[in-house]
Amino acid sequence: MKTKIAAIGEKDIMLIFKSVGADVFPVHNTEQAESVLKKVAKENYGIVFITETIAAKLDYLIREFSEMLQPSVVVIPGLGKRNNYAVEVLRNAIIKASGTDVFS
Repeated sequence: MKTKIAAIGEKDIMLIFKSVGADVFPVHNTEQAESVLKKVAKENYGIVFITETIAAKLDYLIREFSEMLQPSVVVIPGLGKRNNYAVEVLRNAIIKASGTDVFS
C-alpha cells in the first residue's frame, strides 16, 4: 500500500515537495492552512509536512493529530523567520519516544 504524502506551507518551499511527488498545498493564511490540514487528515494521508510558521499557529490541531496513528505531522523550517517551533516539536517527540531529553 502506497503512503500518501502532503506538504502544507508557503508557496516557495512547496516546489521542493512537488519535485519528489508529494501533494502540495500552498496556503496564504492560518484559516486556509487549518482547512487543508483537516482535509488531508480525512483523506488518509500518512505523512503531512507543514512549515513551522504555519504550524505554530495550528499547534492545538497538531497536538490533536499527534495522539493519532495517522497522519504523522512533521514540522519543517520554512524560508522565513524561524521561531524554533520545529525544534520544540522534535524535542518533545524524542522525549516521548525515549524518555530522555537529548537536547539538554
